[in-house]
Amino acid sequence: DLKDILVNSPSRIIILWTAAIYTRLILESAFNFDVLAPRFTWILSVHDIINSFNWTVQQKLVGMLSIEPVTGSVVKASINTTLLKAACDIWQQYEPETFPGVTMIDYYALFAFDATWSLIQALQQCCSTVLNKSLSDISIIDSSYCFDRHFVNGNKFIYTISTVKFLGISGLIQYSSNVTDRINGNYYILKNFQSFSNGLEVIPVLVWSDSNTWQIYTETNVILWPDNTLSPPTGRADMIGVTLRIAVIETHPFTMTKNVIDEYGQNSTKLIGYFPDLIDLLVSKMNFIPQIILVP
Repeated sequence: DLKDILVNSPSRIIILWTAAIYTRLILESAFNFDVLAPRFTWILSVHDIINSFNWTVQQKLVGMLSIEPVTGSVVKASINTTLLKAACDIWQQYEPETFPGVTMIDYYALFAFDATWSLIQALQQCCSTVLNKSLSDISIIDSSYCFDRHFVNGNKFIYTISTVKFLGISGLIQYSSNVTDRINGNYYILKNFQSFSNGLEVIPVLVWSDSNTWQIYTETNVILWPDNTLSPPTGRADMIGVTLRIAVIETHPFTMTKNVIDEYGQNSTKLIGYFPDLIDLLVSKMNFIPQIILVP
């Protein structure tokens, strides 16, 4: 049960790292269970989901964040514009009907190009070392199952990849055998779901790079948190609607009993003193339901 899992968790920050189609389904369920804003802060890996929801749901998305990988050009880092132009020229030559324009190319397509170019560069280096020698190093063991096909000397090829370094169309490309991602060439952008007069929009607010970590995207853009506030949430669970059993001991002047007569003439016992007053104050601030037990 999504609601029970989230409500009973001590945290109020949810990281949702799923594809867009699954993100929509999960957020729809979260809306039905009332576990979106302002009770929880959601961090997504996609942002292009706004048009999937009506206005009522969109208002519950205000304050959400999305973190997505981007190319170096977004964070004003160097990219290989010559290589990018050459790749786009080839694309337009052979499939002009699918070319969306340089600025509209999906970031993951640019990442895929650099990954492929890395493999080509590494393979070229391997071939140059075996020139006029045995070709066994670059021979491929064939198999009817595609994932079983591999180089005879795969370790050498992997080592060669770790030595490849060039400026790609997404940024600096450099690998290490000790890490799973490229080094000194990772860039991310943090976007914020904000409500405007014309509807919900996703605004870039922070950018991240290996060299500068998090930086402000632009001075004019601020983060709007859940419940349309500029104050960041604590990230801890709130007590709204939660019943708390509180045991107190009758000790003057902290907790005392007093007989009172209600408007119907019925006698009842009321707790007074510092502790009952403190509990009343906490209830007004935190909106929990007190169940006070007087210990004999």
